[in-house]
This record gives sequence, structure tokens and C-alpha cells, in this order.
Amino acid sequence: MPVRGEGLIPPPPLVTDQPYFDSSMLTNQTAYVGRQAELHCRVHSIGNRTVSWIRGRDLRILTVGRYTYTTDLRYEALHQRGTNQWTLRIKSAQPRDQGLYECQISTKPIMAFTTYLRVLEPRVEILGAPDLYVQMGSMINLTCVLHHLPEPPVYVRWYHENKNISYSSSRGGVSMIVEKGPTTISYLLITSARVPDSGVYTCAPSDLNSTSITVHVLDGEEPAAMQKNNTSPHSRHLPAKVEHPSPIQTNTSAAAPSTPTTVSSSSSSSSSSGSSSSSTRQTKHTVMVVVVMLTSQVVTIFRILKLLLLEVT
Repeated sequence: MPVRGEGLIPPPPLVTDQPYFDSSMLTNQTAYVGRQAELHCRVHSIGNRTVSWIRGRDLRILTVGRYTYTTDLRYEALHQRGTNQWTLRIKSAQPRDQGLYECQISTKPIMAFTTYLRVLEPRVEILGAPDLYVQMGSMINLTCVLHHLPEPPVYVRWYHENKNISYSSSRGGVSMIVEKGPTTISYLLITSARVPDSGVYTCAPSDLNSTSITVHVLDGEEPAAMQKNNTSPHSRHLPAKVEHPSPIQTNTSAAAPSTPTTVSSSSSSSSSSGSSSSSTRQTKHTVMVVVVMLTSQVVTIFRILKLLLLEVT
């Protein structure tokens, strides 16, 4: 597949004995993993000179004229006699092929044109994976995002526990929406979540690897239990109650000398088993704050004494 952006019509060539590159050549090009990529080099007034393709990351000579000089069989030199185009073809592009490529003309000094090849790898993800927690009776909303596609997929299918999900299922209340484009998005909506709706849901686009998410439908469970069972930073869950340390209060007086900062904390009874650990963390936090502020005051006193000594001397 030709690289995107190669449909430009070059301007008429100049009349000169000195070779030069066509002004329509692209400095940035895009290819896709597993697809064919082609880098085109157009040279006018070539005369008896040769055109070569060089790979930038290791300065390896890939092609010279119509000949290929690499053991990687994915690379191929293309040129038709009488034309001004020399093409480097890469069969089944891979992420390692991304980088700079240089088209060189064998002049003295050498003339070169550099282009950057970006290789995109299709990627599928379900937002909120690997775990999603919902309350019974609410809506299950799964979003599958397909990135870096050369073209939209023919279809996107959803599975629940390896069984195909369809509109006409006896379960009812199922909707699927697909928005196709450079980034394709598929939505799976299930109303009035029930406990049997729990399980593994899989998004399976055509010609791409599938991806899954585990849905947990909770029947009156506490948010704390949800958080305990879900440790992934990307997963969705209901917020658990978090105890925050009391604000730090500083006693200041215009008439009295500076006094150490005091910290007031409010104690409250808690039914959760983690109340003691929360109190310990709060105490540690308080001690650290006091130590830091006392240290700051000591440093300030030393600076004042140093300034007084300098004035005396």
C-alpha cells in the first residue's frame, strides 16, 4: 500500500544540468505495521549519476539504483528506466523500521534528501479495563477504542463469557453503537444491570486482536469491598471513604514572641477496621510537619546570627 500523501502532482521540471530533488517529496510519511510501505525519491536531470537509499539509524546502504544491498528480504528497490522516480519498498513494515531514511545522489559532494517514516501499530483497548464495578440496576457502559487503523474495521463484535452479544438476545436492553474513522469507537450499553451480567466482556474487531474487561455487578456491596478487590490504577470503582488529617493551625500573636506551631486534631469514632492505621498515619504526618517547621526556624536563626556577625566585623 502506498504511503499516505503520495497523490501530489509534481511541478514541471527545471531545465538544468545539475540534478535536483522534486519539490513534492514528503519529509514525513506514515506506514502501518504489517502493511507495505513505499518511500519515493524523485530526481530531475539525473544524467549518469545514481540514486541510493540509506537507512538513518545504522547508515546501512539499502539500495543503489535498481539493486538491493541488504539481506533483509523485506526491502526492495523499484525503478523503471526512463522515469525520475526511485522507490524503496518495505514489505510488512515493523515498528523497528520507523526512523530516518535518506535518498542520495552520487554527486560531489553528495546530495541528500531525508524523510522520516512513522510506523503505526493498531491498538485496541476497553476504557476502564481490566475491571469495571457497577451497582445492580444501573447501566453497563463499555467503550472499545481502536487506535491507528489503516482503515475502519468491517465489524466490531462483543462477547460475554465467549458468547456473542446481539440485539435480539432474550436478555433485552442491549444496544451497540459504532463510530468509524481513523479512531473507531464501539459502545456496548446494557440497561438495568443484573448479577448474571457479571463476567468477562470481549471486544473483537475484524482483522485485529481482541481485548477484554471483567465486569462486576454488585448487589448491595460496600464501596470498600469494591476497592479491596480492584487494585488496578485504570479500573473504575465507586469512591471509598477516605479520612483526611485535620488542618494544621498556627498560633501567631503580634504582642507575644513566636511560639512553636501547634497542631489540633479531632478524634472521631469509626466503625471501619482501618481507623487505627488512619490515626497512626495522621500522627506521623503531624510529627513530620512539626519537625520541618522547627528545622526551618533553626535555619532562620542561624542566618540572622551570621548577618549580625558580619555587621560587627
